[in-house]
Amino acid sequence: METTDSTMFLVVKSEHGQHVHGLLKNEGWLEAEVETRRSDDGTIGFPLASLCPVEGVVNWLNSTSSLEGVVEMHQGVRRPTVDPHRRLHKAIQTWLDENGLALEAITLAPAKWEKLGDLALLPRQVSTTEAWKKARSHEHAESLWGAMAAALNVSAIGVQAPIADDTFRSSQVEMLLGPSEVCFTDHGMTYTFDAAKVMFSSGNITERRRIGNLDMSGEVVVDAYAGVGYYTFPMLVHAGAAHVHACEINPASLAGLKAGAEANGIRHQMTVHEGDNTVSLASLQGIADRCHLGLLPSSEAVWEASLLALKPTGGILHIHMNVEEENIEDWVKDTVVRFEQMSQHHQRGFNAEVLHLERVKWFAPRVRHVVLDLRLRP
Repeated sequence: METTDSTMFLVVKSEHGQHVHGLLKNEGWLEAEVETRRSDDGTIGFPLASLCPVEGVVNWLNSTSSLEGVVEMHQGVRRPTVDPHRRLHKAIQTWLDENGLALEAITLAPAKWEKLGDLALLPRQVSTTEAWKKARSHEHAESLWGAMAAALNVSAIGVQAPIADDTFRSSQVEMLLGPSEVCFTDHGMTYTFDAAKVMFSSGNITERRRIGNLDMSGEVVVDAYAGVGYYTFPMLVHAGAAHVHACEINPASLAGLKAGAEANGIRHQMTVHEGDNTVSLASLQGIADRCHLGLLPSSEAVWEASLLALKPTGGILHIHMNVEEENIEDWVKDTVVRFEQMSQHHQRGFNAEVLHLERVKWFAPRVRHVVLDLRLRP
């Protein structure tokens, strides 16, 4: 919605508009949230930011480019900025000023966040500062969360926490405002789950898309760590897999996996195996064209079971792992040897061939999340 505010404008001849606009922008003196004024008398007015030295801007213009101008006050047409960081800073600063807190918005505003549908998850680090603790304990803190949510165009706000050290690797989100249940579309697929109980990494989107772009036409796939369908859905919706055996132990993830499968219309192409995947995989020997091993920091616990799940004609493994950057090449070589040794031990007669190594993202300093695509065949 458009609003109007009294704004100072630097008015120059229209023929000099492009040049003056560039000068003001370079100085950081252009108010980006107010529209430029164009007049019938052949002049153009540029809105000046609050930090611009209004009294000296005309002399600055003349000395910089020998151009003449005049500073005038007009009602400026203001629109919400498209930059969510600016909106967030402004919302926080307004709340601080209204509540008499002598803090700067930058001490409370995160540099990044994760959006899952109508929920924005703030990084854990933002909640560890003294400024955050002061705002958190304020009697009107809920209005701050509401202002932040509005700035980010969501209805719910939460703060991330370390993943629980349990069998399920449970999420431990602290909700500040609204419900934790989310439903959103990512790359043409619907995901629906409780973000306070289930971890979802938006940072893996490139890998989900890569998997979805592979040709799995007619294949039977085993997804050893299905979660809420991070990779199960792309394999069925985009890669053309005929059927996926989805193994998952976390009850909250299972609920999201089933709900998402129904929403995507692929439930009939899935067999969900609930519980310990070492038990599930033991019942899936010799059926798979492909196995996906998407657990971090290591999927090694099911390497042997995934080898045995492949058909006698062999198949492909997608092996996720966190590896120190300088050790990646050695890890690949060692992994090839490990699978060939396991194959020999189980008399499967497979040779291992590296098809691809994907460096997905940095997991920690010097540590990469990688995915090794390994083909095993007689």
